[in-house]
Amino acid sequence: MALRLSYCPFRLEFKHPFGTAHGVRTGTDSVFVKLEGEGITGYGEVTLPPYLKEKPAEVIRNLKRLGASGPLTPEGLQAMLDDPAWFGPEVPGCRAAIHTALIDWVATKKKVAVRQLVDVSYLKRSITLITLGITQETEVATKLAELPASGAIKLKVQHEASSGTIRMVRKLDARPIFLDANQGLSAVAEAMDLAEAAGDRLLAMEQPFPVTEKGRQAELRQLLGTTVYGDESIQNLHELDRESEAFNGVNIKLMKCGGLDRAKAMAERAVELGMKVMLGSMSESSLGCTAMAHLAGYADILDLDGPWLLRNDPFRGIDLRNGELVMPDGPGIGAVLVVPLPFNPICT
Repeated sequence: MALRLSYCPFRLEFKHPFGTAHGVRTGTDSVFVKLEGEGITGYGEVTLPPYLKEKPAEVIRNLKRLGASGPLTPEGLQAMLDDPAWFGPEVPGCRAAIHTALIDWVATKKKVAVRQLVDVSYLKRSITLITLGITQETEVATKLAELPASGAIKLKVQHEASSGTIRMVRKLDARPIFLDANQGLSAVAEAMDLAEAAGDRLLAMEQPFPVTEKGRQAELRQLLGTTVYGDESIQNLHELDRESEAFNGVNIKLMKCGGLDRAKAMAERAVELGMKVMLGSMSESSLGCTAMAHLAGYADILDLDGPWLLRNDPFRGIDLRNGELVMPDGPGIGAVLVVPLPFNPICT
């Protein structure tokens, strides 16, 4: 039985310009993938911020190359996903999209949820995050009012202008504060200044320094007395082991690790190393965020807030109710396409 493969380029747009240490953007280029066969459809997504090396045009070329290889069976496609000649380390987003679509298709056929298919063995109670991009103090109240209830607030920060914003959030909102610098800090003292602004509300900090600054990451971890999560520094199992002395937490993202199977392996290894586990996203739609949420049993923190930051999400999936994650019912991923998309078929 051959599967039919198709794709749809799509621009996910933020409700407001979204600022990080990488710059400000109004949206993110994505490619949605669809696998069809036996009356069953599986969906996948690759969402690629501009600072990643992998680009949408490259994803589409790889999808066409895959389609040109001959009939695609579930077993054959899985073998390709495990073959570095097809999906090497340079295309993790493309692999994640195909793997997501395939596991959605297989789980739907078996009439089970993806979390049952991948056998999530841990059942942690996760803290949910909602993100506030780099924001001026005068805008904090308005933007906070638009965000749903969550377990904590994640603030994108940069040293020069963020202490005042952090204090304003403390004044207006009672939630714990998670600080994410996206490699934007250059000194331990800068990170400690931001931590001081958060005070006793500081939940954790993420990737304060560039990936080359392993010593500073480790020094801050010792001084801070809370979890420092690695993001850009840890994108696969090898880097997880290598960086486990610099960080005591890891932010795992589908677009960076390459798929739910790899994300699960990283989460299990992090637990073995005594590290905290955070499941993150690259501002994916409800499709990608719901797919990752099936691994929530491993997570201390869930940073899957794309659906609440986007104004044109074509899928519906996970929900937040009173700050708690609510999974959709039904087999597969459970995300439902609610806006028709013009998928382009690839002959197989």
